[in-house]
Amino acid sequence: MISIPSLLPGKRKSSRGRVLKTMIVSYMFILLLPMTVGLFLYERVENVMENNAERSNSAMLEQLRLSMDSKLKEVDILAKQIMFNPKLAYLLNLDRHDQGESYRQVEFVRDYLNRYQTFVSGFVKDFYVHLQAGDVILKPGMRTDARAFYDKYYRFENMGFETWKQSMLGRYHNMSFLPSDVLLQNPNQGNGNPADVITYAQSLPVHDVSVIRGTLVIMIDGQQVQEMFRQIESANDSEIYIVDGEHRVIASSSGSELSEQVTERLAGPSGLFKEMLNGTDSMITFTESKEAGWHYVSVMPMDSVMERVTQLKRMALSVFIASLLAGAGVACWFGYRQYSPIKRVVDAILQGKPIQGKPATNEYDFILQTIEGSFVEERDLRERLFRQSPVIRADFLSRLIRGYIDPDHAGKEGGPSLTTMGIHFRSDMFAVIIVQAVDITRLSPEPSEQDWTQIRFIVSNIGTDIANSGHQGFAVDMERDRVAFLVNFHPVESGEAELFLHEFAERFLRVLEDRFHISVTIAVSSLHTGNGTIGSAYLEAMAALDYRMFSGRNSIIHFGHVRDIKHHYYYPIEFETQLVNHVRGGDKENVAKLLDNIYTMNFNSAGMTPELGRCLFFNIISTFLKILNLTNTDHESLLGPNFDPVKHIFGCATSDEMQVETKRLYEKLTRLFHTEHSDHSIQLQQDIMAFIDRNLTDYNLGLGMIADHFGMTPQYISSFFKKMNRCNITDYITRARIEKAKALMEQSELTNAQLAQLVGYTNDVVFIRAFKKLEGVTPGKYRVSASGQ
Repeated sequence: MISIPSLLPGKRKSSRGRVLKTMIVSYMFILLLPMTVGLFLYERVENVMENNAERSNSAMLEQLRLSMDSKLKEVDILAKQIMFNPKLAYLLNLDRHDQGESYRQVEFVRDYLNRYQTFVSGFVKDFYVHLQAGDVILKPGMRTDARAFYDKYYRFENMGFETWKQSMLGRYHNMSFLPSDVLLQNPNQGNGNPADVITYAQSLPVHDVSVIRGTLVIMIDGQQVQEMFRQIESANDSEIYIVDGEHRVIASSSGSELSEQVTERLAGPSGLFKEMLNGTDSMITFTESKEAGWHYVSVMPMDSVMERVTQLKRMALSVFIASLLAGAGVACWFGYRQYSPIKRVVDAILQGKPIQGKPATNEYDFILQTIEGSFVEERDLRERLFRQSPVIRADFLSRLIRGYIDPDHAGKEGGPSLTTMGIHFRSDMFAVIIVQAVDITRLSPEPSEQDWTQIRFIVSNIGTDIANSGHQGFAVDMERDRVAFLVNFHPVESGEAELFLHEFAERFLRVLEDRFHISVTIAVSSLHTGNGTIGSAYLEAMAALDYRMFSGRNSIIHFGHVRDIKHHYYYPIEFETQLVNHVRGGDKENVAKLLDNIYTMNFNSAGMTPELGRCLFFNIISTFLKILNLTNTDHESLLGPNFDPVKHIFGCATSDEMQVETKRLYEKLTRLFHTEHSDHSIQLQQDIMAFIDRNLTDYNLGLGMIADHFGMTPQYISSFFKKMNRCNITDYITRARIEKAKALMEQSELTNAQLAQLVGYTNDVVFIRAFKKLEGVTPGKYRVSASGQ
């Protein structure tokens, strides 16, 4: 072994003093420079922390204001839609003794309030309209009097009926927001299901302040407001308030009130001031909303800010002292360590390798001999790599095509290069082609692993020969049944290269099918320029290969034909409802027709990605399973034991096969319901006709009334009646009423108005029009004609 001290040059002691002093001074200077900067920042930390707290509060309040303004615009839009509805203006002016008042109010709820409810988000908890005439409350899905509404539906925890009616409904409000209060949503059940709400009230009509004919009330979900507050509270330990123009606290995160001295200082669009609150210095930040005239206020105790500052100062001082002591020690330690840097390098070399050759005169000579020996070892390693190059080349190509290797950086940091792998690109234009073997049973009925190896060999050689006939191709096995080709083009125009890709794929497909009876799917990427884009071309080819579920075997899929496909499918809730109704009604023809329409609209009319295609079939099978669960149908008796419809559908190779199997499953289920419901349909038909005969005199008799009575949807009742009676339900009711009127004409001398009321018409005009439409003459002429006979 070499003696390291014997290798060191002379005059070590004289140089050691200079190096030591220089290193210690240098390290101490480097150490003190950032520490000096740290001292300066240490003095500035308090102002920085306070300014950060101010900016953070202002930014969060501004975010709260923007969020609340957006939500309040929704309230304003809803209020305007209701307030300026001409139907509401008509109801406000109705006499409470008007016989049709109740019906018109129900119509308003049905035609407008129910529809408005579907437009609002969860921020609007609910809304209703109070009509002074009749003391009526109208809300989505409901018409009731004020007393019943307060007792049964919505009651404020801290407000009696009379107080609520006087302050909320009897007092004039102009876009008024009332402070947050606890609302009991089900007063007669359990704890009443309490909820915090902010109430918006507007007296009606809007432009007439002399008399109050009604009130619009919108209840805002206080829980969502509190959620917005909590986001700010968790960030800066502050309390949040919303204060209106009258200095009332509309909502707060703590439930407490703000002092008058604070609310009086809330002026201007935004601001910041400090105030003593409850014996604590507090930082108060506010911003104003023009949307509702509110101020959003944040109250943060200064203790929470200064506590962090104090902690940071203590920590900074401790770190400074520790860093100074540790830095001085480290500086000295590193100074001494610089005496023997070469010695450590030599020791590291000696630990893994004995010295060969002539003795080295010093450490530098020893390191030089070691490097020369490493070069000799590298040449030996290259020779061994060359002997194993086929396997390494295949692995290299596989990683190159997948994009795991950047060709522009190959060979750096000791890795293999393109040259060492025997790869020479002739241009920077590339494409990737993936060949997926789909069916080889004609070549080998029961393929083994050896058969698959032979298939990959055939595909690789044929593809390489075709590619090399015009340009340059490299083949690599990717999976058991998949081979990828990297095509590198000669310097040609892009149009000529694309034409070659099309011809390559078509020729390749014909050869494999005609000569070897191998069914394949070929996926072709688009052209890419640049060595670093090979991985992108591979990803494109893989994406195109996914579309084999639509094209099937012996197909060619170009990425350029599928990249512009729309990323959505069409299966609305109306289609699902129709599908459920047709299945439960045993209508096999309409079930098959609807499934075909869904398939055509998604797979033929517009493009579809494979992922969305599978999602569509998953949703359709989910509907199938919903019907089974809702009707308590025995799965095993219908489908067989251990049958999973989802796995069965997704086991199909193409979308056409998925559609056929889906229709077969639905046909089984529909046939079951058809058998069960044939007798029920006749009974339901008779019950509907009997119900119509009993209620002919009711003005409200119609499709909606019949559907409500039988607990079914109007669409189902309409289609069922038309299918069973060969006419729609409205025509049947009209015919029944006219026949009854004709019978009454023969028995008495009733006027047309009396006849209209007796057969369920609101007035004689509608009756005469319906009579003439069916009989061809007016009731009077019919009466004369009948008496003449």
